[in-house]
Amino acid sequence: MGIEVSPYDGAVDTWDRHVANSPHGSIFHQSSFIDILEEHSDGVAHKLIGYKGEEPIGLFSVLEIKKAGISSIFSPPPRMGIPFQGPILVNSEQLKQRKLDSRNKAFIDRCLEWCDEELNPRYKVIRTPTKYDPRPFVWDDFTVQPRYTYHLDIQRDPEEIQNSFSKSLRRYIGQNDEQLRIEEQGEEAIRFIYEQMETRYEEQNLDYPISLELLVALYNELPDGQFRPYVGIVDGERVGGIIALEDTDTIYFYEGGGKPDADVPVNDNIHWEIITRACERGLSTYDLSGANNPRLCDYKSKFNPELELYYEIEKSTPVMGLSLYVYKYVSQNTS
Repeated sequence: MGIEVSPYDGAVDTWDRHVANSPHGSIFHQSSFIDILEEHSDGVAHKLIGYKGEEPIGLFSVLEIKKAGISSIFSPPPRMGIPFQGPILVNSEQLKQRKLDSRNKAFIDRCLEWCDEELNPRYKVIRTPTKYDPRPFVWDDFTVQPRYTYHLDIQRDPEEIQNSFSKSLRRYIGQNDEQLRIEEQGEEAIRFIYEQMETRYEEQNLDYPISLELLVALYNELPDGQFRPYVGIVDGERVGGIIALEDTDTIYFYEGGGKPDADVPVNDNIHWEIITRACERGLSTYDLSGANNPRLCDYKSKFNPELELYYEIEKSTPVMGLSLYVYKYVSQNTS
């Protein structure tokens, strides 16, 4: 019995249940998250599901963007700061390697066939979750490049976590407790973080690619507790902030962390607040991001995280070379 792929037309909670049960699933694969990204893009989202008989075996959402009549597909969409998306497998944990390889390849082959037949894209770019096997794309002549992120194990006692940090980072955590207050806030905090990041990019003669409207929509439309804006407050004024995203077992650094408007270690202590609160909620991992940028690596590595591998996968026709360059530039400057 072969694998069939088609657009998903079932219930939202069923899609999200498959995401939650996948070893590769994340907040970025949730139906509501995909819908919000579509709403704030120039494209159309296509949620594909693969079946072997009546058994669901994989999910893959792509966003189609058309410019001058030329179609391109992205997963995740560009210029939204999303670190990865790509395909995920479901009901695969008990498979032996030979069957797992065969199923993964067949699922990706069918998804790409559907995209080629229905969308005819001239450019395709995908960033996978960590621990996803990208070989089906290699075998289909895609260019596959390694990318990196940092995962911090937070299924430990907070004291043990802090003791694993670099000496310089430990020195700043808890410093200026009487001056600095960390709070999780709402839309006003989002606007403050957005403006701080916009200013930071302008100082580097760069365009901040993420819209305020997207950030506010994610805050208002995602399930409660999945979008968490943290701010540091000194003398009653916000001086720094970080936005974190959260799913069932992982909290992700998303945006923020710009230079604070105060001479206290604001970002260090916001990260620590994110970690300790996530520990209390029983999460297992803090995805710190920032492992593809040497400047960010120098800071993020102070948390003594594990380096994790994922992949950027692409295929384009020669005329799409400029689009490829633009997408790479945006990716490298937002992760």
